[in-house]
Amino acid sequence: MLPRLYAQQRLRHAAAHHCRRMYTAKPEASPVDFRQPPAVLGLREAPNVDRHGWIDRKKQKLRDLVNYEKAFAAHAAERRHLVEEATKSYFSDAHEMRKHGGKMYHASDKLIKADRAGYMPDFEGVNLNKQPVHTTDLLAGKVSLMSFVYAKYGEAHVNSYVEPFLKHFKDNQKVQLVEVNVQENLMKQWLLKAFIPSIRKNLPEERKANYTLLLKDISRTRKMLDMSNQYIGYVYLVDEKCRIRWTAHGNATEQEVANMLGMIEYMSSTSS
Repeated sequence: MLPRLYAQQRLRHAAAHHCRRMYTAKPEASPVDFRQPPAVLGLREAPNVDRHGWIDRKKQKLRDLVNYEKAFAAHAAERRHLVEEATKSYFSDAHEMRKHGGKMYHASDKLIKADRAGYMPDFEGVNLNKQPVHTTDLLAGKVSLMSFVYAKYGEAHVNSYVEPFLKHFKDNQKVQLVEVNVQENLMKQWLLKAFIPSIRKNLPEERKANYTLLLKDISRTRKMLDMSNQYIGYVYLVDEKCRIRWTAHGNATEQEVANMLGMIEYMSSTSS
């Protein structure tokens, strides 16, 4: 009798343990659904560098208001942008980072063809030498690795591309590094200003002229560059005519670094 009761008790315990495992076990993590890298980025036409002063720009805005067709198109675009921003959660970038860990796609192993490539927009800022700069002026005439950082988290992403680039091309005069540090949030702009002396102190002298600080909202321009998440660091290969030929983001893989270095070698050897 006792052996039978003992066997029944063991069976009940085993069945209960199986049920607990079945209902409390964590589901297997689904693989990240990477999308395809963007085929074309940037502007359709070469960027125009606006060297007008504040007063001239205000006058041009007033003239544009009289052009009803242009004003209506600008108003419609602004309305679409405001709707997108209003419907976007404040924490959406953070939630997206948790989902894919900073890698939305693997960079292409091919350059975008020159005749299909879009142009890098012009950004007006200040470099670490306290000089006003236009990024179009920096990019023209050289093959460039251009990086964008919006938050501290993105610095490691960018450095995973920048460090092998600097090591490989330190003596190549045809290529250069152009760095852009962006802060769109008004409150955080004051924090970034407080850290500028530290950035200036820690950055090598030869990188300061090409290190641009952008303390402004560029969210409208970010869309055409596929910079959708401000926690991620982005890099672009830009040719001597300011055309975007390749892009990558997040932490670099070994294959992405190898492809990037090979592409820059090819671009610099064929540039005029």
